Amino acid sequence: MKKFNLLTLLITVFFIASCNRTDFSNPEDVLKNYWKFTDENKSEVLYNDYLSGKSKEFVTKDEYVKTRDVPDSILKGIKKIESKISSFPLDVDNPSYRRFKVEETLVYKADTAHNLRYYTLINENGKWKIIWWQTLYSFANNKFDGGNYSEARKTLEKIIEIDPFSGMAYNLLACCYYRDKSLARNEWENGVVKNAKYALSLEEENSNMYQVLAGYYLTNSNNDLAIQTYERGLKYCKDKEDKFNFYDNLASTYIGMREYKKAEDYIIKSIAINENNCFAWFKYAEIMQWQMKFPLAIEYYKKALSKPHMENALQCELYYNYAVCCFKNGDCTTSKEYTNKALDMEPNNSNYQQLYNSVKDCR
Repeated sequence: MKKFNLLTLLITVFFIASCNRTDFSNPEDVLKNYWKFTDENKSEVLYNDYLSGKSKEFVTKDEYVKTRDVPDSILKGIKKIESKISSFPLDVDNPSYRRFKVEETLVYKADTAHNLRYYTLINENGKWKIIWWQTLYSFANNKFDGGNYSEARKTLEKIIEIDPFSGMAYNLLACCYYRDKSLARNEWENGVVKNAKYALSLEEENSNMYQVLAGYYLTNSNNDLAIQTYERGLKYCKDKEDKFNFYDNLASTYIGMREYKKAEDYIIKSIAINENNCFAWFKYAEIMQWQMKFPLAIEYYKKALSKPHMENALQCELYYNYAVCCFKNGDCTTSKEYTNKALDMEPNNSNYQQLYNSVKDCR
């Protein structure tokens, strides 16, 4: 009887182990187990067994584990309500790649989050592996925030070499072109439009993919198309936190159209979601500035200045606009201070130079 029980136990253990073993010839099974080990915080297993060889060239195991590990206290508090993996149609021109969309609903304490992620897998010697480029993306994003668009583009091009289907990389690449004022018009336009449209074609349900294209339409004074594009993206927002950027940008559009009441309505919606949003207070101040309500504009610009910094290009505008309002309101000292801050960041900007010449002798 004891022999039978031992044999039965060994068979059962073997069967369970076999069931838990990943079938690396099946890309969907690889992704499912990748998420299983993610939930269990087994980052070393993920790095060793699931990451593609090319991905490992750009991130060490220690860096990967540090990026991925979540404290057990938080992990135990997360409850997964729903999880769904959807595959994209097979691309006959790229048989070595497979793409998936992962949708999850999570609850942590009293908060519910709806996550949408896209994954590309590559076949390496008959085994499907996850393509992982988050370290490179963080580096590119930091360069972008700092206004170093050429370095950001180089890094994003490395990501695209590893993962030619990364909507996030193409979208940030479009942003880099959009912000780079040093480019010739043709290069700028081609870089924005080509990359933004391709990003959108790759991840149509990702609300972030609509922002740059809408901004491009605004730059070309096509306000109706910009509003339509923002509204399309708004439909794909999973949570209210996703919506505030769209409210901000719709407000910016209506400011450009001098429809200040509509602009203010959207900004109030944005601030109601995230009162720590620097850009929303910046735009709220701008609404007041355009209506010559300088004391209110100054109050809201101060609110914006008290919040975490935006990317360099926007932070410069904030300093400049605040300096203009202070000058109009008779505060020469503050106007000089913030004009110099703007010039420190963009010394060749003609608007900043012109304001400097106006305020330098102001008393």
